[in-house]
Amino acid sequence: MCRFPNRADATPVTGYRAQSPMDTFRTRYGPVALVSGSAQGIGLEFARALATRGLDLVLVDVRDDLLPGVAAELARTHGVEAHAVVLDVGERAAGDRFRELAEQHEIGLGIANAAIGGVGPFLSESLDAHRARLAVNCGGALSLCHALSPAMLARGRGGLILLSSMAGLQGTGGVASYSATKAYDLALAEALWYELKPGGVDVVAVLPGSTDTPGMRSSHPREDRVALMPAEQIAAEGLDALGRVPRHICGEANQKVAEALAKLPLEQLLQVMGDQMARLYENPDPGGD
Repeated sequence: MCRFPNRADATPVTGYRAQSPMDTFRTRYGPVALVSGSAQGIGLEFARALATRGLDLVLVDVRDDLLPGVAAELARTHGVEAHAVVLDVGERAAGDRFRELAEQHEIGLGIANAAIGGVGPFLSESLDAHRARLAVNCGGALSLCHALSPAMLARGRGGLILLSSMAGLQGTGGVASYSATKAYDLALAEALWYELKPGGVDVVAVLPGSTDTPGMRSSHPREDRVALMPAEQIAAEGLDALGRVPRHICGEANQKVAEALAKLPLEQLLQVMGDQMARLYENPDPGGD
């Protein structure tokens, strides 16, 4: 089997014709992609984008009411295979299940997207709620990477995408444990970018800002105080970043904000982020229900 340079934009030649960009992507990261948290939101948009590129799918989510229909729709629309796997990635057994899936399918791309959000003061949630977030957001990503990367290294090609967040660039008041889990995902992705790159496996951390997803809308942000990015833009930018950079902040506006915030003294940075989160979720009608 031919092996190509460790670049997502490499264009190998097979037979007498050069491969198209989509063929090249499938050669490097196919034939199967696994996406966790794929029943809705950003994960669903990643799945759609990958189906468009001709990759078969292993769709993982805890939502057994949504996932089978999503898999059927993607298979019907794009002519790919789409397997629905109902799984809580925060369970200790998730790693074993991911390894089984890696044995059953030639998974060339793994996307760790499943996450539990949550907005409010740290002490407003129970310890069990914080632990569940830690198990899914950190443990799920860890299990996915640990289970899928050995076969990728053996083949000398593949990719991992870990969903972090701009809230993970520093501790962020109002989403304390969420921002801490996303800092873990960022650090894990960057470390694996270094470790796995010599073996032909590309890794990138994708950092969205506020994104228009069912989860985001269920938290009831002040929409007059934030511009929600479309979830499909996050997926498109994340796939484009794979094999090019170790981390990618989605959206030009978010990139400029992150650059400006990075210049602030730490105390001021933490104050700005906490205040911004408080304004975003300030009750617009204090006299209402």
